[in-house]
Amino acid sequence: MLGDLQARSKSSNEEAIVVSNSSVIIALARICYLNPLRKLFGKVLVPRAVWQEMTIRGKLGSEKILRADFIYVKGVRDERLAMLLEEFVDKGEAEAIVLALEVNANLLLVDDRDARNLAKRLGLQVMGTLGIIALAKFRGLIKKAKPIVDALVEKDFWISKEILEEFLRELGEY
Repeated sequence: MLGDLQARSKSSNEEAIVVSNSSVIIALARICYLNPLRKLFGKVLVPRAVWQEMTIRGKLGSEKILRADFIYVKGVRDERLAMLLEEFVDKGEAEAIVLALEVNANLLLVDDRDARNLAKRLGLQVMGTLGIIALAKFRGLIKKAKPIVDALVEKDFWISKEILEEFLRELGEY
């Protein structure tokens, strides 16, 4: 996992097309950590269903997302495919996968295991919230990942103890 991140961290991201589901953006917005997304990717596309989910009035982090001028909303063209994928994942995840396919995205940001597996089966590269944090560390945007992960956990980001320990161990922080 982290070897792939190191390879990606050396490549230019100005040309990268990145699509996101709501989970990654919401998690990072809750801890005021959206700016690294801008620095890592420059621009992030989200489908309409994801934008609506993220910007519900009163939702923790929504005001930060509304002010994030690097997040762009783009509708999906193949709504039938999105509806079909909703048999396996939720509406936002389905639209994010379809949008990533339609724009030939280099990367799909998504945390949900079922959505990640479906996206991979469809040939998409995926990265979750922890991957963003690791990439930020590899790119020198942060010195330590643990304080950021601790802040996420405090804001109800669920991650198993085993995965967290493995993640921090691979980053040399456990």
